Amino acid sequence: MKSDMNPEIREKNIRNALKTADWYSTEITVDYNFDMSLDVLFADGKIVFYDETVLEFTESVTPERFRYRYHYMKADGTLIFRYDNVPHHREIPSFPDHKHYPGRVVESRIPDLKKVIEELIDIILES
Repeated sequence: MKSDMNPEIREKNIRNALKTADWYSTEITVDYNFDMSLDVLFADGKIVFYDETVLEFTESVTPERFRYRYHYMKADGTLIFRYDNVPHHREIPSFPDHKHYPGRVVESRIPDLKKVIEELIDIILES
């Protein structure tokens, strides 16, 4: 099993990423649903940062697949960026992995939640 498909590793990665977010956030909520005997993890979370931007994320790991969505937005819901692997942009070379910006979609690789959090912290600190 690839490490990105290992539920235990993904769960530990999420918890470590949240430690990084804790320094810059006002609220963190995460719901975990996992069964290690079946190699299944579902994690659904929301992080509100001190500038009122929000990261909503979902990770779904089963023996057959790894699905993710990291949606970063302003307080009013306006998209800043979103990483996901929903298979709807076949024209992107990194299909199914891609990154959304307002009005455009670009290729990307499978991101790690901690790297996504570090990316958006850079955005927060620059503003």
